[in-house]
Formats: sequence, C-alpha cells, structure tokens
Amino acid sequence: MNKQSPSQNDIPVKTQSRNVLYAQAGGPTAVLNASAIGVIEMTKRHPEKFDKIYAAINGIKGVLEETLTDVTGLSECIMDCLRDQPGAAFQACRFDLDPVEDNPTQYQRVLDVFVTYDIGYFFYNGGNGSMVTAQKVADYCSERGHPVTCIGIPKTIDNDLAHSHCSPGYGSAVKYLATSLLESTIDLYSMHNTSTKFFALEAMGRNVGWLALAGGLLKLQCPDVPLIVLTAERPFDKAKFLAKVAHFYDTKGYCTCIVSEGLKDADGNYIKIENIEHTHLKDYVQLGGVAHTLSKMVADHFTCKTHSAVPDYMQRAASHLVSETDWQMAYRAGKAAVQAALDGKHGVLPVIEVIAHEPLVWRYKTVDLMEVADLEPTVPDEFITEDGMDVTQAAIDYLLPLIKGEKSIRYVNGLPDIHPLKFELMPKQLTEFIAVK
Repeated sequence: MNKQSPSQNDIPVKTQSRNVLYAQAGGPTAVLNASAIGVIEMTKRHPEKFDKIYAAINGIKGVLEETLTDVTGLSECIMDCLRDQPGAAFQACRFDLDPVEDNPTQYQRVLDVFVTYDIGYFFYNGGNGSMVTAQKVADYCSERGHPVTCIGIPKTIDNDLAHSHCSPGYGSAVKYLATSLLESTIDLYSMHNTSTKFFALEAMGRNVGWLALAGGLLKLQCPDVPLIVLTAERPFDKAKFLAKVAHFYDTKGYCTCIVSEGLKDADGNYIKIENIEHTHLKDYVQLGGVAHTLSKMVADHFTCKTHSAVPDYMQRAASHLVSETDWQMAYRAGKAAVQAALDGKHGVLPVIEVIAHEPLVWRYKTVDLMEVADLEPTVPDEFITEDGMDVTQAAIDYLLPLIKGEKSIRYVNGLPDIHPLKFELMPKQLTEFIAVK
C-alpha cells in the first residue's frame, strides 16, 4: 500500500529552477518544429530568466525514460534544418500518463527527472489531450516542493483546439489536401469519358470534419466542379449520396469527393475502422479506409471504374507545401508560450485571437490549460450545406487566409533537403525506467 502523500503545507517549496524542458506529443504537423524553434530562440534571448534548454526525445515517455538532449547550443545549421523538417524532430509519442491514483510511480519518476535536471519550466507541444498531461505533471511536482511552470503549445492538423481561431498545423494540411484534390480532379476530368468517373480522397480528423472542408477550396479554381464533401459532423446517408453521384454523372459525367475518416452512419457507427489497439486503460480506434469503401460502393452501384486515395501521414508531413501563414502561427506559438512564462503565467495555453478578417490579423492570448483539455470543437453548421454534402461560402472564407503564402525550402539531388535529425543524449543519471503503455 502506498503511503499517503504529505500535504503541501508539510513540504518546503524551493526556489524555482531556471532550466527548461520542451517536449512534443501526439501526431506531428508539417510546421510542428517551427514551434520548437520559437521556444529555443525565445528562451535564449532571456538568459536572466532561463538557463539550460533540454528537449525530451519521445515526449512524456522520453521524460519517464530520461532520454533528454541539451538543445541550448544547437548550431545554426541544425536550427535551419528544423525550419523545413516535417514530423516531430524530437520524436513525439502517443503515450498517456495513467491517473495518478492508479500509477503514482509514473509521476514520482517525472518529479525525479525534473529534480535531477533542475527543470523549472515545462513546455508541452501537443493537442488538447496532451494539455491534461502537462497540467497533471506540473501540479504533482509543485505539490511536492518542486515548482514547475507549465505552458502548453498548440498543435494539431485536426483543428479541434477550443477557444482558438485555428490550430497551428491545420492550414498547411488544408493546403496539401486542397492541392492534391485539385490536381487529382483535373486528372479525373481528363479521363472520365473513357475511364475513371469517381474519385474519393480521405482526410484525417476522427470525430471532426475540419480537414474535409479543404475540398471546398476547389471552387476557387473550378467554380462548377462536381464535388461532394462529407464531414464527420453529418451522418452518412447512402441513398442520398448515390443520388448526388448520379446527378453529377448526368450533368458533368464524373464526380470528385473528399471524406472525413470518421464518417459515421445514422446510428453513430464508423463507416470503416482500420484497427483497434487494446491497452490496459482503454481501446484506441484506428480509422482508415472509408474513401475506398465509398469508391467501391459507387463502382458496384453504377458499374463504373472508380479510384480512391488515403493521404494518411502525407497530409501532415508535406513540408514542401507549407502555408507561410501556418508556419508563422506555429513559430509564434512557441514564442508566445515562453512569453507567458516570462509574464509569470502557469497552466496556460496560447490560442489564436483574430483582430481583423480582411486581411487576417491575429495575435496570441492565453487560456487555462484545463479549459481546452479534452474538448473537441466540431465544424459549425454554417460551414456545411443543408444536404450535408458540400461546404458553404463561409467555410471557404474561413479557410482561404490560413493557406496563404508559400514557404520556400531547400532542395538537393532534386529532393527536399530533409533527413532524420540525430541529437546527442544526456548521460543517464537515474536508474532505468521503462514506460509501459
């Protein structure tokens, strides 16, 4: 039986440490590492407040297993690489801490690492679920006499971050999806008379359809495009879907479609599940394959040739097609997090507040971490047409500023000059700890 933890009043609180720990969590974005640059640059500008800057390899799992690297003196060459690097340069993880009452050993281990490396500032770069982890860690450490300022840094292509105009990472994913669907639709148009008549592109998003909205941007180039947009917010109606495909076949001769991976039927069942991962706490549903399901449905019903595509990781890793606006949002998110710490704030997350719409003018403000934790804002009704199979002008107006600008990257041998970055790990000072999912 675990001994009861001493009360906060019984533990002497030490002076806050000056070292910084940065970690990345969850699925990456094409601009995730811009936030890392923002944190590193901003902390180095304030030596009066911060000392060493560490990064955890593999997020909170890396904290538990003490796989840390010192990024205080990163070379300009590595910093330049980070600007174009897709994925999570410091290797993010899908790993949730257990409830403290179920596994206090995990939390004590985090505290041991923080004490050993004299961590006083923890910047956790992740989605809304990661904010719960960040707050729990900070509370546990502070309650045991080691004060830690914890600031979240927003990131997700799903755009499901509450209280923010958008999420850093979303605009670039939209730019990639809209571009890919536009190019594929032009290809489809060129072949539909004698070959493929239907094409479906699958967008990530699980329970929200923000990414599927990207298809609506095709109308900027092709106003009369025969397009179907299926978001996770509206139940799928097979009969109405096939009727709309038939309408486009009759009037245009072909049809292009973008669909949320989390599309459900009227009973709330996913149209397609790829896999279910079982852990001791809960099951994780891996979605995927709904575009192929729709494609086959159309092929069988109309006896025609169809195609589908699942961009999967590509929509979140396309560093060659980053929105400059989105990159700036991610970069400034890292800086805003450090500024929040400089301002004496704790347990907060920078979110985007729009000041003006034409042109888009925005800034960061902070909200409490727990205000956004585990919330999942859905696409508003005014962004989806009444039949649930297209987007409105309001959606296009929302998306357009987020994809503006092209960020140039370096090429070598005809390919983007990117490769996995290797960081030297700190020698371990604690006993070995294996984090079990």
